[in-house]
Amino acid sequence: MKVAIIGAGLAGLRCGQVLQAAGVSVSWFEKSRAVAGRMSAKRLWGGHVDLGAQYFTARNPAFIQQVHQWQQAGLVAPWLGSIYRYQDNHLVASPDSELRYVGMPAMHSPLRANVPDTAIQLNCRITELQYTDNWQLTASDGSQFTGFDQLVLAIPPAQARNLLTIDTGLQQQLPSQLLLPCHAVALQLSQAISHEAAAIFVRQGPLCWAARHSSKPGRLTEHQQWVLHFNAGYSQQHVDTAAEQLISVAASELSTMLAEPVQVKDSCHHRWLYASVANPAEQPGLLKSDQLPCLVIGDWCFGGRVENAWLAGQAAAEELLNG
Repeated sequence: MKVAIIGAGLAGLRCGQVLQAAGVSVSWFEKSRAVAGRMSAKRLWGGHVDLGAQYFTARNPAFIQQVHQWQQAGLVAPWLGSIYRYQDNHLVASPDSELRYVGMPAMHSPLRANVPDTAIQLNCRITELQYTDNWQLTASDGSQFTGFDQLVLAIPPAQARNLLTIDTGLQQQLPSQLLLPCHAVALQLSQAISHEAAAIFVRQGPLCWAARHSSKPGRLTEHQQWVLHFNAGYSQQHVDTAAEQLISVAASELSTMLAEPVQVKDSCHHRWLYASVANPAEQPGLLKSDQLPCLVIGDWCFGGRVENAWLAGQAAAEELLNG
């Protein structure tokens, strides 16, 4: 069996790795210049800065085992910083029993550790799908890839809808508004903030999250760094707002929350068009075509979160192996 996987985030990578371990021929096609999707970190300021997923938790026994393996390999570590909440104009400590993990030295580290480069086409945006006796994929530069028995789309539902013009049944199953955007801003400060908060869950204003990135294990930096996420509503309303304006708003909000001046030495902005799940209770599960050998998967299948991306990839591989 030959399988094509479009998308090399955690769901697509896990699916392919399980298939490869079972002897299946797998080829990945990824539009970006590196794997990891929303777990990608940007190379900045002498290291990496996590602009997407900030941490992950492990609750499912199979994923807990995977995390332990990553930890033994030095690819992840617990993040034990002080957790706060900002609500009603007050910043209060909000400790909990949740064990949060981060990749070492970047969130994408466990995903990029054992990826077979020869099986992945990077900078390869698939724009057209055809199926006769097998799948034929056409890329934006005209390259064609053929001979696949199964196809897995490990991409956001809205992107999958655009590709699946040959399967209207599966296309109509895909929720087009399930994933919402998120603006992310990273700030490098010329003067460190003294507050002990490592992370803040923000319950008012334009932000939803603020993290002292330099408090994460393995992030050795000369200057203090913060990463801030705008909430889905604000991000959607300001989807095309200039980076400079968003950076200014983020710095002002951080200063207000911590009641300290924020002196920005450098900054970076990234817009995630498909980030948070609009309604985590909406869990469509793996979506399978009734007409063609095709699956559509992602963390959104089970309500979002890093763990659910891994579980979606695992479930898709088992479906292909046992179906």
